[in-house]
Amino acid sequence: MQLNKITGEFASEELAELAGGRIRRTIRNIRSLSIRKLGKAIPSMQGKQKYTMLPANLRMENYITDVMISDLSNSMFPEYYYKKNAELTVICDSDCVSSVSAIMQSLGAINMKQT
Repeated sequence: MQLNKITGEFASEELAELAGGRIRRTIRNIRSLSIRKLGKAIPSMQGKQKYTMLPANLRMENYITDVMISDLSNSMFPEYYYKKNAELTVICDSDCVSSVSAIMQSLGAINMKQT
């Protein structure tokens, strides 16, 4: 039997683990299965951010605005910056390549390669 290596990228580490578990449970002749994180680097934020506070009742003609200043922090990044991609690599016999790639594609694998 010839061994083949199949790799695919997933949108999250959880999807890669789900695909790996499903492949292990349903397909025999799996020689190796590994998951590698492909995380994004979160840039550090420094500086300050200004907020303008308006009064609750804007019908008044004579009002004063207030300016508040707060420090920037990494917690201000949207949630999608913290999501980490993952790569699933499966080494299997040549007779189960189509089944492995079908499971990976059904769970959202992209950039799939077979060697």
